[in-house]
Amino acid sequence: MEAYRKAIDLGVEMIECDVNITRDGKLVMIHDATLDRTTSGTGRVSAATWEEIQQLDAGGKFKAEFTGLKVPVTEDTLLLYKDSGVWSCFEVKGGDADESNRIALGLVELFEKHNMLDKAFMSSYHHEALQLARSKCPDLMVAPERLPDDAPADLPEAVRQAKLFSAPVLQHQYTVLTEEVVRLLHENEIAVWSWSTTDEDSMIFSINIGADALMGDDVALMLEILDRMRPV
Repeated sequence: MEAYRKAIDLGVEMIECDVNITRDGKLVMIHDATLDRTTSGTGRVSAATWEEIQQLDAGGKFKAEFTGLKVPVTEDTLLLYKDSGVWSCFEVKGGDADESNRIALGLVELFEKHNMLDKAFMSSYHHEALQLARSKCPDLMVAPERLPDDAPADLPEAVRQAKLFSAPVLQHQYTVLTEEVVRLLHENEIAVWSWSTTDEDSMIFSINIGADALMGDDVALMLEILDRMRPV
């Protein structure tokens, strides 16, 4: 939550974040399907209850000053975005297909509950989970990951994957993104989010070939480059 708040304070237009699910069905904000890398716990997220995960330190492995921070619950995160007015994109994770499907359906319920269908996207590598969520909520906005994410550019396949969902957006890894892919997607009224643009070269490259959004971790640098290259 500290990172989300800081990004909002810096002035981002949208925040992309990652969702997993606990053993007792709680949606939580954690990138990995396991606890080991980012928290003081071990094992699969889905093997722990929400109460057990709340006992873990989710900040100390990053910086000492963040020691004691907790894994956020997804509903609180969505409400933070709603209160701030920022757009959001929740990526469906999960350790297997069943978990991904449960996460996607749970997210749709939260979007509907808090009237966020016009401000929150859903994304995933698990395209079947996105299809399931769309079947339950035709108004759901999706931004699928282009698959496979690191394969060479494939123009017809990129368009096919976006059109499979009538998606207004396709996420595309910048290292295999080309000007031709961007042009064809734009001709089909599909926006391109370029990721993971974490340094200046990747950001400048993505802007120059016409990407519609940058996705990266260094928010201050991203905004500085955007202000320089695309001044309002």
